[in-house]
Amino acid sequence: MSRTKSIFAVLLLTGIYLVSGITLVRPLLGNIEPNSIAGRAGLKAEDEIIAINSRPVNSQRDIVLDLLDAISTSAPITLSVRAADGSPRTATLDIPKAAERRRLTEPAALMNGLGLRFYEPPIPAVLGVVEPNGPAASAGLQAGDQIVAVNGEPVHDFLGLQSRVQAHPGESVLIRYRRGQTESGVRVPTLAETVNGKTVGRIHVSPPVTPLPASMLRHISLSLPAAFAHANIEAWDMTALQARLFWRMLIGQVSIKNLSGPLSIAQYAGDSAALGLSSFLQFLVIVSLALGFMNLLPIPILDGGQILFQAIEWLKGSPLSERFQTISQQLGVALLIVLMGVALFNDLTRQLG
Repeated sequence: MSRTKSIFAVLLLTGIYLVSGITLVRPLLGNIEPNSIAGRAGLKAEDEIIAINSRPVNSQRDIVLDLLDAISTSAPITLSVRAADGSPRTATLDIPKAAERRRLTEPAALMNGLGLRFYEPPIPAVLGVVEPNGPAASAGLQAGDQIVAVNGEPVHDFLGLQSRVQAHPGESVLIRYRRGQTESGVRVPTLAETVNGKTVGRIHVSPPVTPLPASMLRHISLSLPAAFAHANIEAWDMTALQARLFWRMLIGQVSIKNLSGPLSIAQYAGDSAALGLSSFLQFLVIVSLALGFMNLLPIPILDGGQILFQAIEWLKGSPLSERFQTISQQLGVALLIVLMGVALFNDLTRQLG
């Protein structure tokens, strides 16, 4: 079964690479919070990360995965950086406490916890999506409205709107907006929501889609042999990373909150499908590799357990007793139930906020 899932993932990746190629997003940094871990390390806006612990990185995705891999150990984290003027330098992320490192491995905690933000093109203070029944929609705001000011403070871009609203959780803010040629004001009550342990104000609006400039993207087209080779490398790298993170989870270096159950998987599937066919297929690749890896764990009722039994019998020179196999399978079932229980608990915790 594990081999089947791995083959499926490789073939699916090959098809994606052959049809769509590979698009790399330049690992250029945006605004850095001065008092954050990244800010204290000396990282600045327009810095480009070119390596993490001497391992070259080529895209924003590489940054996230390699940082997660590095933070889940106790080793120093050294970034090789190229400044806006082209000068190279190094920056060391100072995270001495194991508990802090483990907290940063929690879902969605990594980049915000470090204070890192990738470059984003200027986003106008225009409402792209106004969620139905949300505070903004209930107050009469509509998609396409241009926000001029919040509580009398001018707003120049969407980040400015976001920061001013977040600063007033559970309060009412006065928003001036322009619709067509008419400028109006409306008072909008904000919802107090917790994001990464901090309570912020939300009015449930999203910015318009703003594409990255061509200078931020690098597209690579692949032939069939190259796509197949790259798919195998990618599948191996992803499986190896899963194995390292799973082991570190067992020894307490990675947060157990990363275990996901059916509720989270269904949500991720829906989110990826909403982003398009390519995103959904890549989600299927991740799920297939994860299931294949889990099936290889040395738990008696899984394929990995059967491989372990056969290895023990080969070393022992005789079959294992039926009693030993029965007890082992019962323990295996109990362990799987515990893992599924933790995953379901994490799902419910995420759903309840």
